[in-house]
Amino acid sequence: MKALKFIAAAIIVSMAVACTSATKPGVPEKVKPTKNLIVMVPDGTSTSLLAVARWYQRYMTDSLEWKLNLDPWLCGFVQSRLSDAIIPDSAPAMSGYMTGVPSRAGNISIYPLPHEGQDVVPTDPDRAYQPAATVLEAAQILKNKAVGVAVTCYFPHATPAATAAHTASRGRYQDIAYQMASHGLDVIFGGGSRYINDEIRGIAAKEGVTVAIDDLDAFRSAEGKTWAIFNSSNMDFEMDRDPKDEPSLSEMTEKAIEILSKDKNGFFLMVEGSKVDSGAHSKDPIETITEFLEFDKAFGKALEFAKKNGNTTVVVLPDHGNSGITLGDANYKGYSSKGPDSMFVNMKNYKMSSSKLTSLMRDTEDSEMVEVFKKWTGIDLKPAEITLLRRGLGRIEDDYMKVSGSVNLQSVICQILASRTHIGFTSGNHTGEDVFLAVYNPNDQRPEGIITNTELTGYLCRVLNFGKSLQDLTDQYFAPAKKVFEGFEMSTEDGENYKTLVVKGNGHTLRIPAFLSEADLDGKPVAVTLPTVYQKENDSFYVDSALGTLLK
Repeated sequence: MKALKFIAAAIIVSMAVACTSATKPGVPEKVKPTKNLIVMVPDGTSTSLLAVARWYQRYMTDSLEWKLNLDPWLCGFVQSRLSDAIIPDSAPAMSGYMTGVPSRAGNISIYPLPHEGQDVVPTDPDRAYQPAATVLEAAQILKNKAVGVAVTCYFPHATPAATAAHTASRGRYQDIAYQMASHGLDVIFGGGSRYINDEIRGIAAKEGVTVAIDDLDAFRSAEGKTWAIFNSSNMDFEMDRDPKDEPSLSEMTEKAIEILSKDKNGFFLMVEGSKVDSGAHSKDPIETITEFLEFDKAFGKALEFAKKNGNTTVVVLPDHGNSGITLGDANYKGYSSKGPDSMFVNMKNYKMSSSKLTSLMRDTEDSEMVEVFKKWTGIDLKPAEITLLRRGLGRIEDDYMKVSGSVNLQSVICQILASRTHIGFTSGNHTGEDVFLAVYNPNDQRPEGIITNTELTGYLCRVLNFGKSLQDLTDQYFAPAKKVFEGFEMSTEDGENYKTLVVKGNGHTLRIPAFLSEADLDGKPVAVTLPTVYQKENDSFYVDSALGTLLK
């Protein structure tokens, strides 16, 4: 008991020390710039998961002294909000961090359409659907830094998309993939090979990027610009991952830093522990915990580099909470007189995620179902549970965000796994609590207390010392084409993968394809700084304002 009190006190003291750098709560008004910035996002991580993961690992290692790599650097909380809601989804949550512009559900780094009577922050109707420049784009344009993302979801998914793409709907993955390719990102590590077509390979090649699909050797030997994409969709859960087929998030983080740090101008890297969110949506305790622990290992790799480098800031925060995971559920009676064994009970025997176990059970003969389930979970199924599993065999939910909301095979498996522990869940949905903030800064300048998502954006911009606002970049590189080419003849052409804006005037014809960093003037190529964006919702193109001078 004395040991536990000492550990608790030590953690409290370390948090207090970590938060004494600012002269007052909030974001420091002046920040000494660092050459490199790493932003790390454990997707869908409720703050309570910190305690759950920490105690799980102490239980697994029999060490009460074990702590997260994050623990010494925790320094505050962030209010992750939307323009019209207090519980965000990943797309606008990450967009808010990257642009400083709160937006609506499904939006990827754009200005939101006002929601009359419900907006919780002021919105500008004149800017609705306009792309909003991101921190990554500013790092590329203003500081000529190398940039990259490393994730475990498919690479055009919400969080990575919000760093380097713009669309009103997060589901337009192919449009997002074109934009990310046209950016010429130095590094993309993650899943989603289904979104790599021949044209995207060609775009990447023009940017000097090597694209490797399901090639672990090519990933590990890479020295320059590389996209290493594993699996057609998401990468595997960490506990299911075959190290001969896929790298871990911590290895991808280390490799991304190795490549990006070669740039003399420094780098910006976004790392996402994407599948913490998947486990939380399913209410699978082992998926949720082990994915977060792997994310913490990835942070450890980033921290190790930052300390040695001396010129790197690392910022860690979830985009939103999910599931409200707790130590203790409604059935945990007499909790104040029980130890860790009574909390985690059987979890040392969980050797497979509910996602993979769902696939396995579907392919298992009925007579072997009980034996197979015990092999991978250590659980002796009760008769009622066997009945539920059999009923669930024909009910499969492909959308991970909907698993816990209906009776299906995976939700039944998750219920059984959770029932053998006393880890609780309030829901399988996103939650609106303030998310934790952890920051390593070599100059001990970091936010503290409770800040908003847009204040966090301000801190990121100060760390990289842009000297120009993101809104200025927005107005320069994402100007409405109707204003840029006012007085000229404009039309659009439909292509196989995207639209092209055609502008005619003064004997010239300018062709500007959507989602690419290129244009064509009278048959001759024209370089464009950032990809042109087409928004279906208002049938509008947003272009580099410099293109307006080409027809004059």
